[in-house]
Amino acid sequence: MRQDLTDQAWSRRLLTRAVVALAVGPADVARRMGSYVFLHPPVADIGRVLTSRTPEWRRAFTEATLRAEAAETEVGLFGPIWWDIWRRVRQLELAGVWQPDGTSADYLVLMVRGLLFSDSVTDAVRADPALADRSVWALFEPAPGVQKALLGSERYWNPGNTWRVALVRLALDGVLDRQRLADAATAAAADARLGRNHRSWYRRIPQLLADPGLLPREPGHGPPPPGNQLRRR
Repeated sequence: MRQDLTDQAWSRRLLTRAVVALAVGPADVARRMGSYVFLHPPVADIGRVLTSRTPEWRRAFTEATLRAEAAETEVGLFGPIWWDIWRRVRQLELAGVWQPDGTSADYLVLMVRGLLFSDSVTDAVRADPALADRSVWALFEPAPGVQKALLGSERYWNPGNTWRVALVRLALDGVLDRQRLADAATAAAADARLGRNHRSWYRRIPQLLADPGLLPREPGHGPPPPGNQLRRR
């Protein structure tokens, strides 16, 4: 209960609870207590606490935390928090606090959601070149949760800032290999392990690469609107 605590006192209490939970809690502490456990403390504090745990616990914690966030179904209601979650995931990864599999389905779902709620998917990938070298290409492997997240970005008020459009623009700008993108999309569009709607999503990419004039004219900036629009597929 917050009771009569000031904002500063309440923030200190949340930070203390988060640090204690990380220090003594189970590996799935984020699922039990929520995102604040790894969002609230500074990265340096999380690093000091987690390095006191065993390597086995840290691996289990990483997997359980990503799984808990990726399993969230009320995607639109989280809104910009997805960008906060993704940035913290990358901060912890780049700081060496945890070592997630950058091609796992849970990681990719958080990447898709997080960058969608940034100001620009295209700019966010440009600012993090390692994603263009590794994780982006894993988006073309069959994983229902990942494909659902990619399709969800199409149900968005600004069609100029979807993942499909961003991938094409990144290829046209030379950030992604254009031929590799066309080949990966063509292979995914023909992959019988994917659902029909999912295959259709990939099928459009080579068409846009061949004729960039088909790209939306809307600016490729701006986060999705509040609400739950991203859940309807």
